[in-house]
Amino acid sequence: MIKNVEWSSKRTFSIEILGLIYFLTIVLAGVMLVYQPARVAHLNQEVRHLEKQLHDLKLRNEDLKKMVASMESLTYIEAQARTKLGMVEPEQVKSVIVATGPQEHQPARGESYAAAEPTRGILAWLSRIAEFMKDSVAVAKGKQ
Repeated sequence: MIKNVEWSSKRTFSIEILGLIYFLTIVLAGVMLVYQPARVAHLNQEVRHLEKQLHDLKLRNEDLKKMVASMESLTYIEAQARTKLGMVEPEQVKSVIVATGPQEHQPARGESYAAAEPTRGILAWLSRIAEFMKDSVAVAKGKQ
């Protein structure tokens, strides 16, 4: 009879352990059922954030491509050369030919007689002074 009592106490003990293991398994399964959707929601939120970031970076990349294309254009390069480097078109450069002696001057290619003989402005005034000085030097040489 003593053996029966011991045996029944072992059996009760093992049923309690099995019940505890079963309870822990149920709790663990419940935690997993709650944790997994929460983790999925968190990962979905992170994916949305990264997709937005990717979209913003693609837009910035397109803007930079447009900026590079406009900076490589000839009109932009010419504008920068004009403003920063002082570039001018060949037609915008004006030259003045001043006669230094009595010989007849023939205009070079692309020049006109009008450029050789200014009629108005400071250049006309300076050419008149030069003619006056030339005449007075000739008179002085003639008196000697």
